[in-house]
Amino acid sequence: MSIAVSLWFPLGVLLLRLLKVKNTVLWHAIWQGIGLVLLLVGFGLGSWLSSKTNHNGDTHIILGIVISVLFLFMPAIGWFHHRHFSARGNTDYKRHIHVWGGRVLLLLGVINGGTGLSLSKAPTSGMIAYGILTAVVGIGYGYIWFRKGRQPGFERVKARPNGPFEMESGTKA
Repeated sequence: MSIAVSLWFPLGVLLLRLLKVKNTVLWHAIWQGIGLVLLLVGFGLGSWLSSKTNHNGDTHIILGIVISVLFLFMPAIGWFHHRHFSARGNTDYKRHIHVWGGRVLLLLGVINGGTGLSLSKAPTSGMIAYGILTAVVGIGYGYIWFRKGRQPGFERVKARPNGPFEMESGTKA
């Protein structure tokens, strides 16, 4: 589960932001779908282990259940957002729920991964490796997000009612 949350899902977000090919959203959806399978496999293994070790009431277990259930809603929210954007050319609250909900779930998942390592009495080297991995991915994600939104020539698409897409600079897409 920690691989899905700390590595796979963030790479899927970067895939959407950096990949410039036809059907980028489809590739993002496939990638994140595989990540969801990884998450559910990790959840299943964690559930099995918690039943064997009698840790059912721990914060890590409860938070893991909540995070996993909320991740199950993300594909549907993303699909509704994409459908709205494709039809109308603008974004609405579904985009914000999908994007910011995903970011919050990733952060909670990374934190919960750390509590899981502590609960499993993982060696210090494993905790350090996890911390370094999540820090590198988080810093890389933040850097690309910051640069992508501020680089010269990057223009956000805004919608014109019942018309073609128009870039913020006034040129048509």
